[in-house]
Amino acid sequence: MRAVFLDRDATVTVGVPKYERVDSLDKVELLPNTLQALEVLANLDFMVFLVTNQAGLAEGLITEQDFNTINAKVLELIAPSGVQVIKTYVCPHGEQSDCDCRKPKPKMLLDAAHEYDIELSQSYMIGDRHSDVMTGINAGTQTIFVKTGNVTEDYDLATYNAPSLLEAIEYIAKTEKF
Repeated sequence: MRAVFLDRDATVTVGVPKYERVDSLDKVELLPNTLQALEVLANLDFMVFLVTNQAGLAEGLITEQDFNTINAKVLELIAPSGVQVIKTYVCPHGEQSDCDCRKPKPKMLLDAAHEYDIELSQSYMIGDRHSDVMTGINAGTQTIFVKTGNVTEDYDLATYNAPSLLEAIEYIAKTEKF
């Protein structure tokens, strides 16, 4: 199987620069054209996962229940697209942690590959941070850097650079010739 791994905050939902942390339900909003992008993705032959670093858990800004409530709201908002998110992988550790799961380490993608028999070389990691691209590279996926967060210049290490999630998914659809 093949997969598309999506970073959540500032890739699917509004994050930096508008919100430093998505730490409450009132901060859960989709970026423009997200539903349209996910409608295209729903018609492609990929499993879909969210992979997210959530330092707010380690910092005590949100609880595990808060995270689950926020993530459920994200899934509810994207449901009309028809895309099925198989699972959300989360790193609950802080930026200074030496954990195995915090992006750019590839553990979340490797775990998904093991659990769901995913061929990583035929998969994509999409995100708005260099750490998202490096996660994909470290796991052996193709990578797409979306310029929806703080960084708006191209990232040379990415397979592709896109101004938004919609253009990222359109690139996959065109590249995979569905």
